[in-house]
Amino acid sequence: MKIRSRLLVFGYPLVEILLFWWVASMTGWGIAILLIIAGFPAGAALMRNAAAKASVVATTPDENKPKVARSAALMFVSGLLILVPGFATDILGIIFLIPPIGNRIVKVFSSWIGARMVRMPGYGNAGFTGSQFAAYVDGEVIRGVVISETDEDPHENGGPAGPPQISN
Repeated sequence: MKIRSRLLVFGYPLVEILLFWWVASMTGWGIAILLIIAGFPAGAALMRNAAAKASVVATTPDENKPKVARSAALMFVSGLLILVPGFATDILGIIFLIPPIGNRIVKVFSSWIGARMVRMPGYGNAGFTGSQFAAYVDGEVIRGVVISETDEDPHENGGPAGPPQISN
């Protein structure tokens, strides 16, 4: 195991236990437990509001759509952090809700993720750019099947008399 993963596996629970003990010694065990329990509905409410905000953003045209979508995603992540039991994650979740700090975190993580993304062949910034599909196709396309549009004896309603013919 690398040192970072060891710190995460052993250090995170230790930090949460020490923070819980410190808060409990300052406020009392009952209040500390109630604060931990209060994180569940608060985090769930933040996540629900972020999902509602994202669904509204998805259905309305707006020029500020990326900014509002980022704030909804950040609100969802902060709600998830608050939902996880422990005071360290609650503090992180509350810090993520502060707009200047949250925007900075989004910029850092987006550049970090962008640097580590693997580009798939055929995909560019504008979506699929592969040459195996035509840019414009008139009519219905069924891959691997050619349907003859000319029929000598059309059916009474204008359709073909039988099933489509496949030609090689």
